[in-house]
Amino acid sequence: MEEQAKFEGWAKVEVMGHQTHIGFVRTEAFGQAVMFRIDQPEFAAREYVLTKPAYVESRWTDKGAKVQRPAIHGCTVLVGAGSIYRIIPCSEDAARIAIEESVGSELKLIEPPPERMLTAGPAIDQGAFEDDPSNFEDDEDMEDEDDEDMEEIQR
Repeated sequence: MEEQAKFEGWAKVEVMGHQTHIGFVRTEAFGQAVMFRIDQPEFAAREYVLTKPAYVESRWTDKGAKVQRPAIHGCTVLVGAGSIYRIIPCSEDAARIAIEESVGSELKLIEPPPERMLTAGPAIDQGAFEDDPSNFEDDEDMEDEDDEDMEEIQR
């Protein structure tokens, strides 16, 4: 009896119906039927820094922002050989990155990118305004300016 070829390794598997499965792939025989088992690993919730712009909390966020991605549940799918469009072998690292990018989970912003963060300005001495009345404009002068502006507009 001739032994069939086997596949075992990390891959992206595209099947009919515009579906894609990414994970560790191996062939399994069930009597005469041979199927491909695709095990997608589980990912714990984690924080990381964006390496490219991404949609975070309903808006685009620049790279460099610190975000939190919720956990991704692992799953196993058995796919018949007749429904497979193509298998793209890859490394485990490439498969894990592809899984994270393909899952449409909502990211949570933890910290904006460094160039977008506001820095504290110099401290303002509040007492300087209270002690010296010359720091405030005279209300009568402002009323005169407002009257002049209105006359200009009416002309």
